[in-house]
Amino acid sequence: MTRSVRRGSRGGRGGAGRGAAARILIGAALGGAALLAPCVSAAQAADLAAGREKAGICTACHGADGIATAPDAPNLAGTSAFYLVAQLKAYRSGARQHPQMSVIAAGLSDADIANLAAWFAAIRVTATLPP
Repeated sequence: MTRSVRRGSRGGRGGAGRGAAARILIGAALGGAALLAPCVSAAQAADLAAGREKAGICTACHGADGIATAPDAPNLAGTSAFYLVAQLKAYRSGARQHPQMSVIAAGLSDADIANLAAWFAAIRVTATLPP
């Protein structure tokens, strides 16, 4: 026993302290994961099908594919879900103002916002550089 403890303290295999250290590291990793689980963003847990359905009202300005049809509306396709959630919540709270968006966002729940953000973020956009 004394020999294995000495080897373990010098970095050899089978040290008595090694099992305890491994248990501590595993416990810390599992504990950390448990603490982070509730922090999963609403956008990550969103329902894409519900987002697509709710996006019907958005198409008049932002296009059916998230590429804007109105000259003063931004493209939403491929935009970060985090950014979209923040902007929709800002419109809803009044921190950001726009004649149409403030009214539309006022009627959205947190789940609606997460679903819409996830839907538009999931649309893949390809770009071609000019010659």
